[in-house]
Amino acid sequence: MASGVDPAECARRAGQSIQVLFRYYAKFLAEARNHANRLIEESMQRWETPTGDAEGD
Repeated sequence: MASGVDPAECARRAGQSIQVLFRYYAKFLAEARNHANRLIEESMQRWETPTGDAEGD
């Protein structure tokens, strides 16, 4: 699932329902979401932080 494969396909290959898959991997999914949020926040901070280039001075 971390590679972007459709959850339904992951569940099928694991021999589980999507509900079971999500329940089993809930912690993993939450950690992946938290990691994505951190990356987005860091990116947004880089865009908001002045770089001190000649155009902005």
